[in-house]
Amino acid sequence: MSDPALLFQYDLYPNQVVKQGKVTRIETERGTFALKETKLSKEQMDFMIYLEERFKELHYEGYVPIVRTKYGDSFVLMEGRVAYLTPWVEEDRGNPAQKEERMVQTLAELHGYTAKEQAFSEEVIKQSYQKMIFLRESRQFEMEKYMSQVEKRIYLSPFELSFVSQFHQLMKYCDLARKRLDDWYEQVIEAKRYRSVLCHGKCSPSHFVTVEGKGYFINFERSVTDTPVRDLAYFVRSSIKPFQYNPATTTSHLAQYEDQFALYDEEKELLASYLYFPETIFNSVTLFSENRQEWSHIKHVRLLTKKIEVMNGISNVLQSL
Repeated sequence: MSDPALLFQYDLYPNQVVKQGKVTRIETERGTFALKETKLSKEQMDFMIYLEERFKELHYEGYVPIVRTKYGDSFVLMEGRVAYLTPWVEEDRGNPAQKEERMVQTLAELHGYTAKEQAFSEEVIKQSYQKMIFLRESRQFEMEKYMSQVEKRIYLSPFELSFVSQFHQLMKYCDLARKRLDDWYEQVIEAKRYRSVLCHGKCSPSHFVTVEGKGYFINFERSVTDTPVRDLAYFVRSSIKPFQYNPATTTSHLAQYEDQFALYDEEKELLASYLYFPETIFNSVTLFSENRQEWSHIKHVRLLTKKIEVMNGISNVLQSL
């Protein structure tokens, strides 16, 4: 990442280069920058460039801009990978709770700035509804199949015991997710409306920084145009702390969001449906079954336990949503 040929394209002559996670911090006489190497398709790069221009038009400031090369390019292609540069943002060392509040407000601003009512099509809504049902039923069937296999064994591992003990509750969550999805479909057909916003795509505290009271999203690599519920569901799951969770905190976050960007009634049903479906727990089971990362058994157990705690916390919030 500190390849002189790459830095030359930005006319950067570093005093210090430090690798910090997936980003390289580059200190120069011109300032400090963050250099990231990643995998992006041409469509993703084009969309990120479009976003920058759109944000400028909207006077939206809650993002960290990309620094152009001296040739005017936003990205540098390097043997199948892509590099891009942004200013380095030194985050305030404040209260994590305050950071989450600022993030909710900035997310609501992002959605408010980019909200667009779509031309209503009952056929498109029906197709989306049927696709969600198919994907969820497929995942549920995979878990039921796994459960049947586990039940046939005489001795169960700690991971399998944890899953078996929670299986019936997980199926209840699936039923609740289906009910709220059905309610969304009925309401959106009756209301004859559907809107989209720019979704950050990975809306978690790790992709948000605060500086002197202002908040900025970083890494729009997974951004898409979709329902605001997509970002909200991701945020809720990522902000819940296992074993020390207070439902009032999430309820407060959602209220803060709606103070700036109110959800339609049908969008609330869709949010509940997203959150009730235990996809993250199912993913943990798949990860354990395939063990592609070659994790220890105890690490899989801990991850599953955390995901179950988060799911139970979400359930407490959804009872009032």
